[in-house]
Amino acid sequence: MTKIDVLVDLQFGSTGKGALAGYLSAKNSYEVAVSANMPNAGHTAYNSAGDMFIHKVLPSGVFSRNLRVIAVGPGSVFSIKRLAEEWEYLKPRIPSHPRLIIHEAAGILSESHKELEQKTLGRIASTMQGSGAALCDKIMRNPGVIAADREFEIREHVPEAEIVNQWQWLSAFLSSGNALVEGSQGYSLGISSGFYPHCTSRDCTPSRVVADASLPMSWVRHVYGSCRVHPIRVGNTAEGSSGGWYKDQKEITFQSLGVMPEKTTVTGRERRIATFSKHQIEEALLMAHPHKVFVNFAQYNHEDTRAAMETITTTCAGLFGKPVKFIIGYGPYPSDIVE
Repeated sequence: MTKIDVLVDLQFGSTGKGALAGYLSAKNSYEVAVSANMPNAGHTAYNSAGDMFIHKVLPSGVFSRNLRVIAVGPGSVFSIKRLAEEWEYLKPRIPSHPRLIIHEAAGILSESHKELEQKTLGRIASTMQGSGAALCDKIMRNPGVIAADREFEIREHVPEAEIVNQWQWLSAFLSSGNALVEGSQGYSLGISSGFYPHCTSRDCTPSRVVADASLPMSWVRHVYGSCRVHPIRVGNTAEGSSGGWYKDQKEITFQSLGVMPEKTTVTGRERRIATFSKHQIEEALLMAHPHKVFVNFAQYNHEDTRAAMETITTTCAGLFGKPVKFIIGYGPYPSDIVE
């Protein structure tokens, strides 16, 4: 029977989901890697050879020796040009030669979507990549905005791509084994999670990730929750703020931690960083009920890392009545991740 593991972010995004997906794919030998990304999220992963993969379309969990299918789900929004760039880089670097399937309902990004958001969303320090505008076009049933409408163009840029209908999509999973389904962004950026309008255009929970991949919830085996010792938000713009924090946390600086400032993969803006929030992690853990929790950027401050893990342990014991299992990240490479 097909089983899927789901990877979600427990904070504001940028917790290292790409690194974790790469690590899990190599360890667990998934046969299918699934994403439903939008262009407002970029994930970075490294393989064992040290090659860097920056994906805004394709999943990051592509390092399994048994990988048979790379799947781009119907909840995706992607640029055809970006898809081609990622596929051309990835193709010679994975030995298994998997199929590339794209659900016919996946959304297609155009320059007009990005231009519209750049005119209107600077006030909330959005990434302004066109995700919401493309989603609005799809909801309004406008022509030319899903993969089925642009199949010829997609195949022209990526000849190996297969545009599949819902039954073909499900059949690809039924004929394979276990799959890793990757979410993007983070729980607290969800449109319903309390930070509206400083949020993304959808929710970021396991159930939403599975829905965006158009897969049955009954197939879910494990959920992996990803967080970092010091949560971040995307940087502000000259026009506006990217949003607030939980009441039990405060904004700090990278300099106070003695580390170089981070910049986002998508915008290149310097990130904002804050202290760990019990309120945030409690809500996110309740919504995600993860099998294991990835605590990343542990190298920034070991004392803060221990405190965060103690908070997570206590919270999980109170919510679920059982201990939590940890995966710890000390850097971007697979060798930097330990269980």
